[in-house]
Amino acid sequence: MDPLVQENWFEAYDIIREESHVYYMPQTDMYILTHYDDIEYVLKRPTLFKAGSDVKEKEPLITFKEARDIYNKKGWERFAPLGENLPQHKYYRQLVDPALTISSIRKKEKFIKETINNLIDKWIDKKEIEFIKEFAEPLPMLVIAELLGFPRMDVPQLKEWSEAWVLPWTRGLTLEEEKWAVNLHTELQHYIYETLNEKRKKPKDDIISRLANIEYEDVLNDCKRKLTDTEIIGITDHLLIGGNETTTFALSNSLWLLFQYPEIFPEMQRNPKKIKNFVEEALRIESPTQGLFRVVNQDTDLRGVKLTKGSTISVRYGAGNHDAKKFPNPTVPDLSRKNAGRHLAFGLGEHVCPGAALSRYEQNLAWEILTQRLKNINPVPEKDDYSHVLGFWIRALKNIHMKFEVL
Repeated sequence: MDPLVQENWFEAYDIIREESHVYYMPQTDMYILTHYDDIEYVLKRPTLFKAGSDVKEKEPLITFKEARDIYNKKGWERFAPLGENLPQHKYYRQLVDPALTISSIRKKEKFIKETINNLIDKWIDKKEIEFIKEFAEPLPMLVIAELLGFPRMDVPQLKEWSEAWVLPWTRGLTLEEEKWAVNLHTELQHYIYETLNEKRKKPKDDIISRLANIEYEDVLNDCKRKLTDTEIIGITDHLLIGGNETTTFALSNSLWLLFQYPEIFPEMQRNPKKIKNFVEEALRIESPTQGLFRVVNQDTDLRGVKLTKGSTISVRYGAGNHDAKKFPNPTVPDLSRKNAGRHLAFGLGEHVCPGAALSRYEQNLAWEILTQRLKNINPVPEKDDYSHVLGFWIRALKNIHMKFEVL
């Protein structure tokens, strides 16, 4: 929980990994997993180690009742259908997964490439930029807004709402900070509600139109039905935030890695096929989501440690991705690593990130075009200290500047 540890998790992970497979952390009443094989074991057993509402009840994201009450007064329940447990989770995912397959995303390749080039055109003559604000942040937001069916003109407001939605994940907020985040989230909920009502009347080729008009297999009530407003709002804001925040973090973390290993950028220019492995290695080494919860659903034994029903596990993706038994020399990017794509940055199993294919596709196209248009990219050390947003779950730089020349 120390800010110094949150600034650089990996030394702490190494210590915990050497000390115990299942490390109990009394400050949070959680068991910490840092070994890749243990994390894989848990994530592949979603009925034994559950996500969703079980976690919400034990460790609420919004801790103050006064802040939670705002949802009842002004908006809808903060509900994440895509994070629910089996069997509901399977059927919710079936509603959105077809729109996020690689074949569906490829249909948007022209739009994504144009978006990347348009962003670069805006700043290429400056020869120096703050990379997050001018590229890593707007790119994924513009893309996910297009897929969901939001107007491009609303993207700046969507970004503000997105930042408010993700803020509670940093944990330790004051009452006023939580109330600010919830108030903005309810504004987003109303915006989604108005959008989905429009698309019920005039559907288009986008995800919200699909959600607004499709029938859902309600296995709990043994019937088919239309999704409720609460369900559509929950799925949409989940996709909106998941579709932009983590990709923003991934792009900026990738640039930081290039600064540490300056030989990689020209290597990708000489051999564009290396870009794919670079994206995977950056995701592995600097995973935007460092971990998430699971709750033990029945008394069980894990590596000789007795876990009682209701125990909370912090599954540390970032630690598993630095496990030398799985990834030799884990801190160094290897553009020839054969198992580079086996990292845990997007999770694993039933709850793997629905936007994983989209994020990878955007990142690959981004670095493909950046390597075609720029050369001699360099840090601006007098403007950056490379500090991170503090918190228990995410790994995100506050800002990162880049100097460059034009090809």
